[in-house]
Amino acid sequence: MRNLFWLLAGAALTWFVIMKGRALLHRLTPKGVAEQVERKGNEAAASFGDFYATFKTSMAAREAELREELGVPESN
Repeated sequence: MRNLFWLLAGAALTWFVIMKGRALLHRLTPKGVAEQVERKGNEAAASFGDFYATFKTSMAAREAELREELGVPESN
């Protein structure tokens, strides 16, 4: 019974190592590296887009506050 347990434990560990090894190997291939670069580029572009939208909104709000405080008419 004990031998069966260790046999199954070894088989499970072997399966786990093989699956993780395949994932690591895929990440190190040129295709895997390209996928990682593409994913990080998309994340950076989305992050920059969010930053820019927030910046423009805040800038417009602050400009409106300053115009109101100084009594400057809004320019078009």
